[in-house]
Amino acid sequence: MNAALKNTAGNARLRAALVASGMTIEGLAHEVGMDPRTVERWLNEPGRTPYARHAHQVAQLLHVDPYEIWPTLGNRRKTSAQPRDEMLAWYPTRGTVPAALWATLLRGAVDRIDLALSCGLFLADAVPDLVELLTERAAAGTRVRLALPDPTQAATQNEATRLLLVEDLYTALQHVPGVRMVRHGGIANDVVRADEQLLVMPRVDGCPPAAAPVLHLKRLDHAPLTGAYLLGLDHVFTTAVPLVNTRRLAAA
Repeated sequence: MNAALKNTAGNARLRAALVASGMTIEGLAHEVGMDPRTVERWLNEPGRTPYARHAHQVAQLLHVDPYEIWPTLGNRRKTSAQPRDEMLAWYPTRGTVPAALWATLLRGAVDRIDLALSCGLFLADAVPDLVELLTERAAAGTRVRLALPDPTQAATQNEATRLLLVEDLYTALQHVPGVRMVRHGGIANDVVRADEQLLVMPRVDGCPPAAAPVLHLKRLDHAPLTGAYLLGLDHVFTTAVPLVNTRRLAAA
């Protein structure tokens, strides 16, 4: 292996992506039209960030997100990240989100997972092994928080029963170490958070949740857009009440 790749200093994420791709420093430099010594500086000098066009070329070649490799890329000529830098993608409806994206984000979370949902049924459908996945992440040390709507505040008995049945889908998580389950009294947006990435489903008046758009956001430095939704998540979990028993169905 090239000595520059053995170096443990510098940009570990770029180094790992380069090793995973099987490409050499010289090969990458050739593909992007750079001197190999420049690529070595990207690898070995902490904080070294290439120009945006080179960063995106490299990311495309290595099949990675450029902002994962260079988190400050969006700030190269700015003092702080702008909302457009935080937007990785957007989808016109929940059904147009790539099916694998929900599970991919959750499975890749290391530090935390937050789920603030107005129902929770759609996510259980999108990720069939959701309970097992969250249990595995909690066992690995990921902090997991799940907020579902409070059935006691439902407008009708039928709605309360439906929400209790949805809770029942997640009941196995209730006593899993590292998982916190709560009931909220209503939320403005559905949010799925996996570390620094969020899938946000903002409410639209007169539009059912499934037909509303979905924003895929990535937190960059003190990102104003993502930061607002993270504050919203903190509000949800601060004001929510603990979920005591997920199997108290209305018929009981």
